[in-house]
Amino acid sequence: MRSKIKFIIAIFTLTIILSPNISKADLNNKIIISVGSEIITNYDLSREFKYLNVITVGKFKSLNPQENRKIAIDSLIKDKIKSNVLSTYKNVRINDEMLANQIVNTIRSIGFRSIEDFKKYLEYEGYKFEEFEKKVMLEMKWNQLIYQFYKNQIVVDKEKIDKKLKDIISNQETVNEYLVHEIFVENSKIRKKDNKTEEILTEIEKNEDTSAKYTVLVEEKDGIIIEAESATYGGKKTIKKSEEKNKKIENAAKTEINDQISIKEIIKKIEKEGFEDTAILYSSSPTAKLGGKLGWVNEKKFSKLLLEFIKKTKVGSITEPIPITEGMLILKIADKRALENKIDLEKKMNELIEIEKNKQLDNFSTNYFNQVKNSIKIKYFDE
Repeated sequence: MRSKIKFIIAIFTLTIILSPNISKADLNNKIIISVGSEIITNYDLSREFKYLNVITVGKFKSLNPQENRKIAIDSLIKDKIKSNVLSTYKNVRINDEMLANQIVNTIRSIGFRSIEDFKKYLEYEGYKFEEFEKKVMLEMKWNQLIYQFYKNQIVVDKEKIDKKLKDIISNQETVNEYLVHEIFVENSKIRKKDNKTEEILTEIEKNEDTSAKYTVLVEEKDGIIIEAESATYGGKKTIKKSEEKNKKIENAAKTEINDQISIKEIIKKIEKEGFEDTAILYSSSPTAKLGGKLGWVNEKKFSKLLLEFIKKTKVGSITEPIPITEGMLILKIADKRALENKIDLEKKMNELIEIEKNKQLDNFSTNYFNQVKNSIKIKYFDE
């Protein structure tokens, strides 16, 4: 074995020296580790740095060089060992559809919405999609091999699963829904602000980090506020009047619609003329034409910020003005109801069984890998 490794190193070195199109970087591409009959070079290590930085979306760079090197080398050694084992099992195959699905799942778990976005990120990081695909394929083949080896040894304790399911059912949360109306007033429409509000909005304009604290998101289609802390209401909306409202409101809208108004005046209008009529006159949200009505909204749809305001507001009342990036938001909590959070018991049972199976397979995988690793000679070369 030792003579075989020396032969491989000699051939590798000779190839580099005799290559007519050799670069300075190639000349420095030394063998740093041998894993059985396989070798790891400086170039392999540099590519592994790229890969680990990609799958951590830049976090790998923040580690110190010693940690980076150790993690990358361990990862390369694992890959070499797995490749070596798989080379003796030709029956382990992954079809194109399985690979494509796994790649989609992987990039979504990293935080990318599409393969196109991910490929752009890879290009920016200087890493090839084919290299990433090869990594995913290797892991899939390894997992399939472990499953073939140990599938008959997996034991699912049904009593244990039943107990977990009962615990989940007993600890179900009661989910609330709120009947909500909104008035969103753009900054350009606000004439005068209270001192506290002025400070907050000034800080928002100056400091992008601060604005994220107060920002919410409304769906373009119907204005429903969904869970997000780093988006905005978006572009300006045209205020629309409801034909069902009386002539008095329409006439008032013609003269007042283009005037700036203070938040205090908005609140007085709500108290005097009602929330819906005030929304028609002054709200910049697409829901203005409906009197600001959002309808019944599950509390899980709200951002954390909005839910804090909603929970401390009595049914039938309005929230205090909520400063956000584009302006000021006022919500009316018209009603509230509790929902029974129904669980699909069969689906949840299958999920728990899969979790238990995967846990056991992970243990089998670790044990088998360590056995193989202990049988392979790993040598580190001085640089």
